[in-house]
Amino acid sequence: MATGFWGRILRALLKSDDSDQSPSAAPSNVTAADSVSGEHTVVAAAGLTRRAFEAPQLLPAGKQSESAGSGRQTQSNDASGSSSGRTSLAVAARREARRRARENERLRLQAIRRADRLNRDITYLGQGVSGWLNERVSDEQRLRQSGLPVLATPADVARALGISLRSLRGLAFHAEVTRLNNYVRFTIPKRSGGVRVLQAPQRRLAAVQQWILREILDRLPVSAQAQGFVRGRSVVTNAALHSGRAVVVNLDVQDFFPSIPFARVRRVFISTGYSKCVATILALVCTECPRQELTFEGRRLWVANGPRGLPQGACTSPALSNLVCLRLDRRLQGLSAQLGLVYSRYADDLTFSGPAELRQRVGAVLKCVTGILREEGLQVHPGKTRVQPRSTAQLVTGLVVNDRPGVRRDEVRRIRAILHRAAREGLQAQNRDGHPNFRAWLCGRIGWIGQSRPELGQQFLQQLNALQ
Repeated sequence: MATGFWGRILRALLKSDDSDQSPSAAPSNVTAADSVSGEHTVVAAAGLTRRAFEAPQLLPAGKQSESAGSGRQTQSNDASGSSSGRTSLAVAARREARRRARENERLRLQAIRRADRLNRDITYLGQGVSGWLNERVSDEQRLRQSGLPVLATPADVARALGISLRSLRGLAFHAEVTRLNNYVRFTIPKRSGGVRVLQAPQRRLAAVQQWILREILDRLPVSAQAQGFVRGRSVVTNAALHSGRAVVVNLDVQDFFPSIPFARVRRVFISTGYSKCVATILALVCTECPRQELTFEGRRLWVANGPRGLPQGACTSPALSNLVCLRLDRRLQGLSAQLGLVYSRYADDLTFSGPAELRQRVGAVLKCVTGILREEGLQVHPGKTRVQPRSTAQLVTGLVVNDRPGVRRDEVRRIRAILHRAAREGLQAQNRDGHPNFRAWLCGRIGWIGQSRPELGQQFLQQLNALQ
């Protein structure tokens, strides 16, 4: 029998159960009742009952199996939920893989179609110049009458040039910033000071420009006043028009070739009968932007710092300038005819000559000429306007025209003196200006004299060839 505190509690519980079974039973004595009451007080204070000390009741067999089944079902549901989650992820992954595969296939087919289109046609050549590439109707009858090749589409141009459409696109494409440069840029000193920037085309572009010059530009008529870069005309024929005149006026156009824009060059090809598409391509091949070389992130770039114009150094620029200036020559010739003057133009060098009265009206003449040039998009060079009366050496394109076209006397005397001293002292001893190739320079000066005085030029050349 348990003793102590817990023993008393157990005994009280047992007696409480007996009293529950026979409620009418009375306590045997007061002492016992008091003892039991005290024990009940302790048990109540502890908040315990006898049921708290009984073994737990087991569920019936059916209930136990049902409970176990419910637990297994819960575990099965958890397992099935996990499996379903894994299945959903796998399905989503397969869908994403199929989507990526379809996207890659779409991009591959798009690249194939684009490459095929690039090889078959040209629809874009840069911002601001591609708007007319879809207009491909040429005046075939007019082209044949002028003896020009019939071209209407980019494929026609590429076929005539003997190159691919991809190569043609590379030569004609207009870009503000580019890593590929179709021109070699260099400078040469000017007689009047400063430097002249020349742009020599690369070999592939030069070949294309030579074909355009030979097959198209050389077959187009120019004005009678254009004396430069025309077969059968030269500085001598230009100077001869102004020989023996009382007053000669010279003007120079500032930045002549770069001042002729892409739009006016394209208009020249359109006026000959070519479609706007072909005219755009030919004009892009014959023009270029002034560019500045920059280095960005270790790469050399060529950045345009001006609009497209005729490059000074391309073989097509002189012929195109004559064609662009057809209207200018007609307007200046009309003005000269009204005033009784003679007008001619050698590239950017404009010459007017007339009687002595021209000297009094020269201000009004220059004002009219300047206004016409401005309307044509050109500008007179402010420091190269000369008014030459007969009392001075009248120079036209480097030749004296007071009586007949000829080289200045001091130039002839200088070449004669060089050849005379070279016969005694040697040719190289006469190179006082330090020319890199003195013999070639001397041949050039002799050829210049020979243009206006052929017999004197031949005499000087024989003396040069006789030197050791």
